[in-house]
Amino acid sequence: MRRIRTLETSTHTGVNLTAISITLVLTELTAIRTETRQDLAALSDELAGLRRHLHEHLTALRAELLHQPSALPQPEDHPETPNPNHH
Repeated sequence: MRRIRTLETSTHTGVNLTAISITLVLTELTAIRTETRQDLAALSDELAGLRRHLHEHLTALRAELLHQPSALPQPEDHPETPNPNHH
């Protein structure tokens, strides 16, 4: 009879430990999901800031190039190369 009680107790303990383990794993997964969402949101903000920054620099560079015609390549600077397929 003692062996049966010991077996029943160990079975209940095993079930309880399994339930606790599952709960811990689910809690950890929830924390990982939350952290991942926060990291992705931060990355998205960083990328948006980078896009704005690059757009500002590109806009300034375009304006600068438009006001300096000598900075733009001229057609005479690049003579047309002959087309090898043209006879």
